[in-house]
Amino acid sequence: MKRNILLALLTLGMIACGASTALAAEVPPLVSTKWVAEKLDTLKTPGQTKIRLVEVGAKYGEGHIPGAVQVKFPSEVFDPETDHMVVGLPEIERVLKSLGVTPGTHIVLYDGDGQPHQVSRFYWTLKYWNVERVSLMDGGKTLWEKENRPLTKDVPNVKRMNFEVKYPPNTKIRAMYSPHIVNALATGDPVILDCRAEKFFKGEVFSVDKWVRTGHLPGALNVFSMASVNGDREFKSKEELQKMYSEKGITPDKKIIAYCDTGVLASHAWFVLNDLLGYKNVSVYDGSMREYANRFDTPMEPGTVYEKFPKTPIQKLEGKQ
Repeated sequence: MKRNILLALLTLGMIACGASTALAAEVPPLVSTKWVAEKLDTLKTPGQTKIRLVEVGAKYGEGHIPGAVQVKFPSEVFDPETDHMVVGLPEIERVLKSLGVTPGTHIVLYDGDGQPHQVSRFYWTLKYWNVERVSLMDGGKTLWEKENRPLTKDVPNVKRMNFEVKYPPNTKIRAMYSPHIVNALATGDPVILDCRAEKFFKGEVFSVDKWVRTGHLPGALNVFSMASVNGDREFKSKEELQKMYSEKGITPDKKIIAYCDTGVLASHAWFVLNDLLGYKNVSVYDGSMREYANRFDTPMEPGTVYEKFPKTPIQKLEGKQ
């Protein structure tokens, strides 16, 4: 009798250990369209939670990969009560429950709008909230369609699951104005990476629906995030990516804070540096220019204020000096 009980306990222990090992098994940050195509039968199986394919974007209804569900961009990617900041715990749990995933599900995200940085933002959001079993499909729907792979307008019937997100979030990958940006400006460490196109970095254009001062943070280095992908929206080789960043002084030995307008291009840079190139100390300034450039007590280069914007008290004071 005792022997049977011991064997039963041993068996249960082995099952639990196997389940834990399977759950902890790492998934690659990037999968190919071919990899996804080979999993279509699984993806289309009702009730399965092994793999969940997720289109991030606003064009899901125009046609999506069979078996895919949708995360709407930007409404389900940003906290609706903030100016494009990361979603809070209740909201990310609501989104994950609606996707029908469990902690053991391999979540595969792909870009549905031809904007790969948008899907990178949701990838970063999941990592921030400690969801580890997540990958991006390289090339997104742009490449999938170019390869003449199937699309559908059928929406899969996915059962809501009770997904409990681990708290606290991974704050190491999220930078704030204070203390992180303030400290970087004062000391030069971490390195500040501007992920926008050069014309924005140099202050040559305005985007007044986002910010009213143009230019960049003092001392920032500029590498445009979208230079990391080719015309098919596939990521360039690791050698090309490493060269692109290293040539501008963005090297693995440095701590780096990436920013852009809304934290989207910055999340794309974070994915490349952290998950493709293996950098260890990269974070995203979540507020980015929507926060920084709409303040008038922060240094900018050149920091030109949009000409139609009313004079602030600080500007009036400066005019009297």
